[in-house]
Amino acid sequence: MRKELKEQRRLRWESALRDTEFPETVDEIIKDAFDNYKGDLTVLESAIGALFLGLIIGWKPIVIIHSPRTVKRYEQILSLNFKEFMPDETDISDRSKGYQLAMLLDNFWQGVTGNATVENRKIAIGLDDQDL
Repeated sequence: MRKELKEQRRLRWESALRDTEFPETVDEIIKDAFDNYKGDLTVLESAIGALFLGLIIGWKPIVIIHSPRTVKRYEQILSLNFKEFMPDETDISDRSKGYQLAMLLDNFWQGVTGNATVENRKIAIGLDDQDL
């Protein structure tokens, strides 16, 4: 059963990658960021990674994965607003367990800020100790 689940996840991910249409401006955004960035290149690399992942899974999971400060930093490095450039969510946004939890709340932003609790959160999103 676990092997089948992994295969289903892999197929969903491959499908999402195939179906994602990256805007033509991505090349220019990366080139400009590289030309203008001064500092630790691992931060630039992370910003570019967040850009690509956000285009695949949406900005809502991205703001759950990263702190607001980090998102703002990446947006400054890339000279763009994630909410304006990325889809809100996609068919595979639920790959983020944090996003799954946030969607159980009445207010998405409570999940982002951590101002809400979900009872039995592991059970609510189908996790067991092996998934952690």
